Amino acid sequence: MAAVAGLFGAFSTVTKHFFEINQVSIDDWAFKLFYKWSTTLFIIASIAVTSKQFFGDPIECDPGHAKVDGAALEAYCWMYSTFNVPTHYKGQCSAGDYDYLDDDLLYNSYYQWVPLYLMSMSMLFYLPRVVWLKLEGGLMKFFCKGTRSRVVEEQDEKREKLVNYFQHHVRGRYDVYFFGFIVCELWNMINVLAFFLITDRMLNHRYLDFGIQVVEYYRLPSDERKLPWVKNPMCLTFPRIVSCDYYRYGLGGGQERINAICILTLNVINDKVFYVMWWWFSVLLLLCIFNFINRVCQSLSCGLRLALITLRLGRYLKNSPKREHIETFLRQCRLGDWFVIYQLCKNLRRPFFMECLTSISYMNDDKDVDSDVGENLISMVLRPDYVTQESEMPKD
Repeated sequence: MAAVAGLFGAFSTVTKHFFEINQVSIDDWAFKLFYKWSTTLFIIASIAVTSKQFFGDPIECDPGHAKVDGAALEAYCWMYSTFNVPTHYKGQCSAGDYDYLDDDLLYNSYYQWVPLYLMSMSMLFYLPRVVWLKLEGGLMKFFCKGTRSRVVEEQDEKREKLVNYFQHHVRGRYDVYFFGFIVCELWNMINVLAFFLITDRMLNHRYLDFGIQVVEYYRLPSDERKLPWVKNPMCLTFPRIVSCDYYRYGLGGGQERINAICILTLNVINDKVFYVMWWWFSVLLLLCIFNFINRVCQSLSCGLRLALITLRLGRYLKNSPKREHIETFLRQCRLGDWFVIYQLCKNLRRPFFMECLTSISYMNDDKDVDSDVGENLISMVLRPDYVTQESEMPKD
């Protein structure tokens, strides 16, 4: 029972961390689809394509009547990954089903690189998260420390501290905070485009429309799929059956060639993995385009910025006696100020946040701001995070 309880506790901890339940949010759900869900997808796919216990050896070869060491033959064919398939070969899902410009069909050793490629992509998709963590610097955690519980202790003191810090250290200086996040979002879109282009190059230019072709093929009736001119795109990109020429020295001292038919068992999972990824990243690409348009509209429209915060606050803003003043402030504040406020709106309890927002809106005309704390991209990257700054502040 103790082991089961420990396992359940570990699972709950991992789940809570993965879904960021009751944690401070420094980005949004769309951003999480890239650094969290896409990275996880790459790692799971990398594990799947290296799991022999589920799919067997990656390659198995049949040399026919020739007497040859099977392990050596399979290691040779797998290592060099050059498969010469006769066009008249009629095996199912074989590379010989397709007509090419020459008689030889060359598959480079991308099979060997697939796990490493997937892991590299997982790191590439996590890089924008690392950069944003550095740019954000723990600002939200600094603001939310001790203010996220249902009952905030010493509420007036903490509200005054939050409002004063915003007024003297954030207001008018954090446009780079907003545009830095946009740059990280654009980086996500570049990563998606890089995935499609690099994968297409790795798969011999057969991936850009791979998902569409597979859907069109399987939408055909089963009898039409058997027609000689109808080709399965999965077999084109990931053939199961290929032919390998193995060269060795015979008993007479001369070199002899042994042709073997090889089954690429690994492609049983490779085609599914890359098919799922094609649709996943196609959706993410559309999301990137929509998100970019949304950010442009946010930058240009103060009405949209106000609507987003109003949507989150609901009746708290609607019933506030200071509603008109708050809305005027939100329309007139700089982009960086609005974005910090919007992030705080997602993390703080709404009654406490409304009190803070009301105080901030009435301090908007105060010009008593420190002149030496301006933020730019370089200063945001080089400065220590807010937790470190707070620990280094002198104690009263």
